[in-house]
Amino acid sequence: MIVRVHASLIEAVPPVWRRLDLPAAMSLAEVSDALLTAFGFSGEQQHLFTTPYGLAADVEANLPAADERTVTLAEALARGTFQYRYDLGDAWDVLVRAEKRLPVEPGAEYPRCVGGERAGPPEHVGGVHGYAALLAVLDHPGHPDHAQLTEFVDDGFDPAAFDLAAVDDALR
Repeated sequence: MIVRVHASLIEAVPPVWRRLDLPAAMSLAEVSDALLTAFGFSGEQQHLFTTPYGLAADVEANLPAADERTVTLAEALARGTFQYRYDLGDAWDVLVRAEKRLPVEPGAEYPRCVGGERAGPPEHVGGVHGYAALLAVLDHPGHPDHAQLTEFVDDGFDPAAFDLAAVDDALR
């Protein structure tokens, strides 16, 4: 069974999202790899998952985190959505929502990207709020904050660009 999910960066304006076909039996550790790849993040930072029934450690209730190597995508989506946070400091928050369940297509390779919008943001810009500040000055080299905010941006970065084929190839 395949689950088509819509993964979007929470509070990103304009929206940055990916539509992915993922095997329902994937572990959340594998889902993390797919999300990192789909958004272009390096994976160098810590991450965590939270679901409506809990997955991240609950310090107040003295409950440890579930092992993301043993929890499947299907289990995490038992109530339709979960959140993924990459980089606990900058807090790139991704809402993952199940759109539909599909049969495995013979000969198809999974995971795969079947849609998306906008480039994945540069990783070290301070999360979604830092990214908004970057977008505000990106096309204004004379802005007093331009040099500081564009420090981690590759030359030629186009925030509006999305290359479906490149993301799909990277997932494999």
